[in-house]
Amino acid sequence: MVDRKNFYSILGLTDSDKKLKGEEFSKVLKQKYRDLCKLYHPDKNQGSPEAEEKFKEITEAYENLSDVDKRARYDQFGHSSGSQGNNFYNDFGFNPQERQIRYGQNMVLNIKLTLEEIFTGVNKQYKYRRNDKCSDCDGFGGTNRRTCSVCNGSGMTLRTFSTPIGFIRQMAPCDACDSLGFTVENQCKTCSGSGVVSVEETVDVTIPRGVQSGMTFVMPSKGHSIKGGECGDLHMNISEITHKTFTRVRNDLKINLKLSYPQLVLGDKVEIDTIEGGRIRITIPEHTDVGTNLKVPAKGLYGYKEDTRGDLIVSIGIDIPNKISEDERELLEKLKNAIA
Repeated sequence: MVDRKNFYSILGLTDSDKKLKGEEFSKVLKQKYRDLCKLYHPDKNQGSPEAEEKFKEITEAYENLSDVDKRARYDQFGHSSGSQGNNFYNDFGFNPQERQIRYGQNMVLNIKLTLEEIFTGVNKQYKYRRNDKCSDCDGFGGTNRRTCSVCNGSGMTLRTFSTPIGFIRQMAPCDACDSLGFTVENQCKTCSGSGVVSVEETVDVTIPRGVQSGMTFVMPSKGHSIKGGECGDLHMNISEITHKTFTRVRNDLKINLKLSYPQLVLGDKVEIDTIEGGRIRITIPEHTDVGTNLKVPAKGLYGYKEDTRGDLIVSIGIDIPNKISEDERELLEKLKNAIA
């Protein structure tokens, strides 16, 4: 059989890199490829045969993994086998000796944060239950593993289906071993052959300041495990708790401030709350209109991975009392007549 190296290994991609999708994977892939090309490009190695061969390997791996369809086919079937005894699989680009890694389901942890926690960043502990690898059988469901004789360890079999237009051959998961590529002689009593056990997990989560609703952080290998495979990931989704005082607008904070008519006309100095605690004094200019936004620089939130802060926007409204005394009514009548 022709010895074909793993494309991911050739480019130095880790198991975590393999799980990336779309633009995230493309970005990591391109960077790995560029770094290796700098090392092994023939022009930089004075025509070294070893460097030239390595450069060909790198290029082949990149061409297969950078193409969405080629990568999907490679992830499912691996390399095509060069052995004549395996022509059974060759039409499908499938190597029966190369079983792909199975990953358990990802899990989701919803993390709700106050604006104060978003302002400072926060460390928290969370408890949850997940299916972990059974330590008694190392996640294989039993002992004395044997290569599946039906699929020859690949986890896949070639099936023929009859259709109105003729017979179709298609690769499908092996029923004899549940696509694992092996069977066990002695079933594990601890996990009843499932390869996993339910455990309570405690994770320490560090949330940096400046995060926003909708952001997701990934903790690798903290999701569910699967028989004969590896653990999925834990996805932590961030959401903000509505604040009673402040409204967030990106990195700015907005606060509503109601003033009396005299304050709006004559101006004033008033105190307002801040997100870090305490109060600050601001100046209300004379003849301030309702709806005016006053800006207090650098009193908002820090940006994510930034050292600069947004602003505090003070939205001016008018405070109209529900009840007034007779003396107050008389004064208002005089004012009304004076400005009429």
